[in-house]
Amino acid sequence: MFHFVAYDSLPIETQQYKIFLKGREMGTVTGGGKLEFDAEGRGGGTSKEIQGRDIEVKIPWDCGWVKTSFDLAEHTDDEMNRARAEHRAVPAIIGLNFRPPPFDMVTIFLDNRGGPAQTVSIGELKVEVPAGVAKSVELPYSGSCEAAKDVRLNGEVVAPANTPRGKAPTFGRRTLLIDVAGSHCYRSEWAGYGIPVSGYGNTIYRPRPYQYLESDPDGFMEALPGSVDIPQSEMGTTRETIKGIACPKS
Repeated sequence: MFHFVAYDSLPIETQQYKIFLKGREMGTVTGGGKLEFDAEGRGGGTSKEIQGRDIEVKIPWDCGWVKTSFDLAEHTDDEMNRARAEHRAVPAIIGLNFRPPPFDMVTIFLDNRGGPAQTVSIGELKVEVPAGVAKSVELPYSGSCEAAKDVRLNGEVVAPANTPRGKAPTFGRRTLLIDVAGSHCYRSEWAGYGIPVSGYGNTIYRPRPYQYLESDPDGFMEALPGSVDIPQSEMGTTRETIKGIACPKS
């Protein structure tokens, strides 16, 4: 008999793990919590084979709960023989780690100035944006199901989640800008760190419910940082942000 304790040593407050034994759900671990349960061992060549053959761990992802790997500490024969002689369960640790399947990260700039609370989602994963807030949101896209092919706002389709920019070396996901009010204008602003460059973009993004940006800025509706740590291997770097501006007169 084994007494399992499942927990994440580097927990994220909102992260969840479902633990299954022989296909039966034993419970959910959230953030810094833990789950304990007993289970009989099985025959095998090592202690890990004996104790872990029937255990599965799943995490929530864009297309629902998916299997993820986990760490299971092995025990020596002496430890298991000692527990057997003392008529007690062998303590066993299930080390939980957030290891999702392959995915692309979708960046969404949501300007909710003047609007009520919003829910941005791709498939089963969602982020809540408070009323009156402009926020940068990142959500994963795996491309593994039809239900998660679009970015949605409050359940309504806004735009495709799969937005490739092009072939290598410029391949990437295009940043999606959603303006809830549909009345704001924007422009990019950038600055150099270690290199003497700064300026504004030539493109003014005019009012639209949603649009894709020409670049992938580092920030949204926030000032550029005063300084940036630059690796010794680099001469300098730049940072870009999208700022709201007064819309030009037609």
